[in-house]
Amino acid sequence: MSDNLLLSSRAAATTLGVSTYQIDCLIADKVIPSLRIGRRVFVSRLALENYITASALGDSLSRQAQG
Repeated sequence: MSDNLLLSSRAAATTLGVSTYQIDCLIADKVIPSLRIGRRVFVSRLALENYITASALGDSLSRQAQG
């Protein structure tokens, strides 16, 4: 990973290993906060890390509730 604070939706998708469509949906649904500069949309690296952490915690909590 590079040290960029902001990632384009394409770079965010590459970082997470998903499509840009999935990133765009997460941004549109306000699951991942974004920043618009002109016509470009960016996601902060911290926002991605928070999303990953929240998703991982949610998955582990739902597994505990089921088991």
